[in-house]
Amino acid sequence: MDQPNMSIENVKYELLSSSIKLNNDKFIFYAHPDEILNDHLSKTLIVFNNLINNDVLLNFHKSLQNEGFINLDFKSFTEIIHDFVFFHDYGKLSFNFQLNRLNKNIPIIHKEQEDFINKYWNLAFVKKLDPNHSLTGSILFLSKYINIDKVNKPFILLLSYIIYGHHSKLKDVYSENEFAYSLKGNTELTYNLLLMYLGIASSKELNTSFSVKNMQDFQKNNTSIFTSDKFKNSSTVSFFYNYIYSLLITSDVIASSKENLTLKEFNSQTFTNNIDSKLLKRMQSSFYNVSYNKNWENPVKHVENINDLRLEMLQEASTNLSKSLKNKPSNRVFFLKMPTGGGKTNTSMKLAIDIISKTSANRIIYSMPFINIIEQNYDRIRDDYGLSEDDSEIRKIYSATETIFTSKSDEDKSRIILNDQFFNYPVICTTFVSLFNTLINSYKSNKYMLNSLSNSVIILDEIQSLPLKHWNSLYYLINELALNYNTYFIIMSATLPEFNDLKLDKSSKISYSTYNLIENPSFYFNHSLFNRTQIQDFQILNIENEDFIKYYITKIKENFNKGYNKGLIVLNTIKTSRLIYEKLSKYCEDLNFSIDLLNSSLLSQTKSKIIGKINNSQKDDDSNYILVSTQSIEAGVDVSFDFVFRDFATLDSIEQVRGRCNRNGELYKKYDNYNQKGNIYLTNIQDSHNKSYYEYIYDDKEKSTRIKETKNIIKNQNYNYNDIINYYKHVSKDINKLNDSNEDKFILTDRENIINWNQLQYSKLMDKKTGIQIIDDSLSQYSIFVETELPITYGLELTKTIETMNLNEIQDLYKKEKEHFLFTYSEIKYLKEKDQDFIIKNCIDGEKILEFYKKQLERLENEDYLKYKILKKEFSSILNKFIFNISLSNEELKSEVEDDLNHFSYFYIIPKNMIGDTENDLYSLNKGFNYEPISTNFF
Repeated sequence: MDQPNMSIENVKYELLSSSIKLNNDKFIFYAHPDEILNDHLSKTLIVFNNLINNDVLLNFHKSLQNEGFINLDFKSFTEIIHDFVFFHDYGKLSFNFQLNRLNKNIPIIHKEQEDFINKYWNLAFVKKLDPNHSLTGSILFLSKYINIDKVNKPFILLLSYIIYGHHSKLKDVYSENEFAYSLKGNTELTYNLLLMYLGIASSKELNTSFSVKNMQDFQKNNTSIFTSDKFKNSSTVSFFYNYIYSLLITSDVIASSKENLTLKEFNSQTFTNNIDSKLLKRMQSSFYNVSYNKNWENPVKHVENINDLRLEMLQEASTNLSKSLKNKPSNRVFFLKMPTGGGKTNTSMKLAIDIISKTSANRIIYSMPFINIIEQNYDRIRDDYGLSEDDSEIRKIYSATETIFTSKSDEDKSRIILNDQFFNYPVICTTFVSLFNTLINSYKSNKYMLNSLSNSVIILDEIQSLPLKHWNSLYYLINELALNYNTYFIIMSATLPEFNDLKLDKSSKISYSTYNLIENPSFYFNHSLFNRTQIQDFQILNIENEDFIKYYITKIKENFNKGYNKGLIVLNTIKTSRLIYEKLSKYCEDLNFSIDLLNSSLLSQTKSKIIGKINNSQKDDDSNYILVSTQSIEAGVDVSFDFVFRDFATLDSIEQVRGRCNRNGELYKKYDNYNQKGNIYLTNIQDSHNKSYYEYIYDDKEKSTRIKETKNIIKNQNYNYNDIINYYKHVSKDINKLNDSNEDKFILTDRENIINWNQLQYSKLMDKKTGIQIIDDSLSQYSIFVETELPITYGLELTKTIETMNLNEIQDLYKKEKEHFLFTYSEIKYLKEKDQDFIIKNCIDGEKILEFYKKQLERLENEDYLKYKILKKEFSSILNKFIFNISLSNEELKSEVEDDLNHFSYFYIIPKNMIGDTENDLYSLNKGFNYEPISTNFF
């Protein structure tokens, strides 16, 4: 091995200048091409201290002490953590990293560093050093604390693993795959050199207490604690590990994004965007100025309309919340059970600002299962609370968030991208996937926003939409998150599971207290103003027998004759929705009604047209209308029908559909009678083999729990709220029984994911078979791009085409007719500035959009990664309008998609020549996938 020409033993690293000096020569170590290492490390620590919540850290210190994981006073505890932040990039002191990674393509710096090495050592020596700065920094940090008290060594090991994974993912500490210190010769050599010129060890101490072997022993001797029984029922260490990891990677990225600033300039920056006292006061004032909130403090003396009941619920929930915050401040998880149409959004946001005003919480995160619910609730929250997206006070964050960066610098664009990644806004609307993936997904990109969940109020809307098979682990994580991160939860739904009846472990040692903000929800659910529907019938129908369509026709006629003009039919599969749509379409002329089809294989613009048509037609009581739909109509679509058919499903889904019937009490007003109810018809549609279609979409666990209990409930067709409560109690018991039975047979259950989380085995949480999924993946999921022309507007007669209008004209039209635009003004402006040919005859050409996007990505990926990320972000909302997401079970169609369609990025592409309404076309813009309804099984 080539050795240095001059001994390095007396060479010392100078911290402030980030350099080593020999004679009059200096080798400067950089963190980034324009920033010395110490400046970056100092900036990272500044951000880290700015982001960390001292109350959360104090709580962790106390809990870790009580559980015997550390024996450190708080000052020593924080000093070690600060030291760890500084060590995270000390691996960049490797000459190999400096020359052959960081400055390889920076000629001036590379030449200076190369000349220094050649003068005192040789370049062949440099190549024998390790360029992996994360691994080297990890063992350097471990070395500094090798002689710490035995009880504190697992704590040090934990922090060293965070350094090791800060550019990749959160590591499983106890895992052969993550065994960091099976080191090769180049790592050992690098480690020895850095130990010496950092002053951690002298040459005499090498191969003794500071040998690589001792570092390996340090790890081997201190990893078993993480998988011991001690941690099966304690989440403290895991939440601490996640929290500090999230803070480090976030601080590192923010510091790196400001490499052009001096330390003095950097120190004057702010890095958090929370609800301060000024914004809170404005939100409260805006809330009280909304028409239905102006008199909210005045007691309701007489209930005359539905708004009076909404106000009563709001007052009760707010009063009970205040009592709990005062009398039992440790309780941070609240349940809000309110009927559909009871004003959950308005009530939950009022409760959230109550919590902000009475506690140290300073952020609101409103999380929902579906994107269409976000779009619907976002505008309401923004307007009712006087929030501005332009001023970064509110943001909707999900995969297709609109982020158009017109007239902004690359630095501003980068800032917005980072704020999205970090959840760095006072009020956020997001999906369950975005929220929970920050916990269960260990990759770095998912962990950025985790620290932003601390000191937040998180509203979970329609929580029953979470996969039942993961109710145990997700409910556990919610409660432990509240406990460890000082996070408050408002969990709400019209159909709220009895989570506290779940056994989170077989011995029932883990349990949580429930705090219901509405003490007697049955009073409101059973009130005549909310009791708006009645189940009229439950029939088994078989598609082999034409009697099944006769049933629909008979019931539709009965309702039309009664003056009930708007009907909804909700099916479990795309197949049955298409079949019934085609059958009923033949009767349109005879029965004088119009009909539409809405399912998950339609583009959003088609869905928007249909929903807009329904809402507009509701003003015309004389027109007969039928909508045939799949479950996509259940939640987040604010439409109302006079009568509804629902194919058999879980009680949760049946109740969601009931919420779309006589939703706003239209029949009360129409007939001037509070007892006038909407009609509900339940069916059980079977295929030619007498297999019910619900069996295609629910797995065995659902069938043995929610489906079984639903069958028991609907024996009494007009069940009441108490029946729903009992339904959930029985479902919880069924889940417990099933889990206990499986564990007795050594079959893994979701309760094992709780143990995996506590024992830092995150790779198991991500396992596709046994881990946690927020979206049920029992069917194959596909995203599909349709190369079509999408209209910019719908329902408008334009005197000029969009392509001939100037931007001022388009902006004025958009302000007046925003609800009739599929594309936002920002998107239209952006596309016009990129290429005028994107817009043809008031349409956006998807084929040209995709062609341009592909070419630009290919060009930028290797040239300018920042611009590459910006382009992806800017195009996300535009591309999403051409994309639908679908679950397929039919092997023939899956093969047709996978084999016949080109794949790009995360989606498949249906080209123009496959789009049309004939049997030979793969896709129809009006009906979705084309196929023979009777013979094709896809869902």
